[in-house]
Amino acid sequence: MGTSADDALQNIEAALQEGDYEQAVNLAAKAARRFPTDPDVQAAYGEALWSMDEVEAARAAFETAVQLAPQSGMLWADLANVRLALTEFEAAGEAATRSMTLEVNADALEILCRLAERDGDLKKADALARRAQKLDPEEFPLPHRVSEAEFHSLVAQAAAEIPEQFQNALAGEVALLLAPVPPLEVLRAESPPLDPLLLGLYEGVPLPERDGLSGRPALPDRIHLFQHNLEHVATSRDELIEQIRITVFHEVGHYFGFSDEELEERDFG
Repeated sequence: MGTSADDALQNIEAALQEGDYEQAVNLAAKAARRFPTDPDVQAAYGEALWSMDEVEAARAAFETAVQLAPQSGMLWADLANVRLALTEFEAAGEAATRSMTLEVNADALEILCRLAERDGDLKKADALARRAQKLDPEEFPLPHRVSEAEFHSLVAQAAAEIPEQFQNALAGEVALLLAPVPPLEVLRAESPPLDPLLLGLYEGVPLPERDGLSGRPALPDRIHLFQHNLEHVATSRDELIEQIRITVFHEVGHYFGFSDEELEERDFG
């Protein structure tokens, strides 16, 4: 590690860009101890921890960063983002609002947009999305909105395009459930919580794990698709259909026992 905080930050960023997240955490932990009053170092520590899915520890690092630099709008946006990931929705909104009072920025607007979607206020969400898109059109394109009825139709269309064996699973073994956003009880069924921005989710017992189990499961396996999250990763109807198809294939793949890595190799990551 270099002799200054700037050197440390450059090394942490390099490790993150190379995908060496464990090294990034090690470097950031050393830097945080060496430069305990530097808010950028604490924020980099939070980012590194988050890269290793240590989300609660990341929140603590971002909280330290905003305590050291309470007038930094971007650090408040970082804290809002990690609070969102932990399903601390009220606290996320407070941090994002604080961020906006200090510095109008697309990151905080995006978080407030997502929270408005969870509240069912699409008019407010879309107004926030337009403001974020205007500030950073490349990072925050407008979501491609469709009605609930059209979303159901697009899901049916996308499901019809996946391989026949997967369609057969959907027809008889797996229930396909659609919702605007992931329900809180679904997210908090695991610790730390699942990502509120996830596109889909498989719940059940994969086929390869059923050997030795007596009888059929009491409930059918379930695949959840989350409309508003899918809308955010599409800028057109065709892109939305493709994202739905990929997500359905991915989650049905889990039913058949494929890992995330195996699905990514088949371009359904």
